[in-house]
Amino acid sequence: MVLTFYAFNHQIRFNAEHKFNTPFGKNRSRYNNEIRKNLVAFLEALRVKNIDFCDKNFDEFDFSGLTQEDFVYCDPPYLITVGTYNDGKRGFTGWGLKQERALLNILDNLNKRKIKFALSNVLSHKGRTNETLKEWIGKNGYSVREIIRDYANSNYHTIIRDKESTREVLIANYSFISSPSLL
Repeated sequence: MVLTFYAFNHQIRFNAEHKFNTPFGKNRSRYNNEIRKNLVAFLEALRVKNIDFCDKNFDEFDFSGLTQEDFVYCDPPYLITVGTYNDGKRGFTGWGLKQERALLNILDNLNKRKIKFALSNVLSHKGRTNETLKEWIGKNGYSVREIIRDYANSNYHTIIRDKESTREVLIANYSFISSPSLL
């Protein structure tokens, strides 16, 4: 947590030798009273709620013990974007169409069991469309809401700076209040 608090833009990144390599975030990250307040509230919520954490890939997790009282949130690597976690290096297993389809299948199975889920993902990015995701949403009628984001504080090296070039979304198997279709 200390590394995250003081790392550039609160980011965690590792090199090919699996060593932490995010620079110090002078004027970009810090531990302050607001972070402290949020951390204390989070720790208190963990203390009073029945929350479990595990360290497993999504395809190794046993979902069979979940009930309709549970909620599953997924934020996988985005298939159509480039990220250090997509390439299978630096301790990550990689992310491709096979993993994308496996995750969507797991979410469909959760839906059949009436277990609520939400999935963060990207429908389009720099002229590319995640057709697999778009078809999956349409086939199942899942709710979609655009994520309002601002990466102005990030150091992403990109030629395309058009805010509309990326459509990041939250997809769920339950209805959002007044959620317009984004497809």
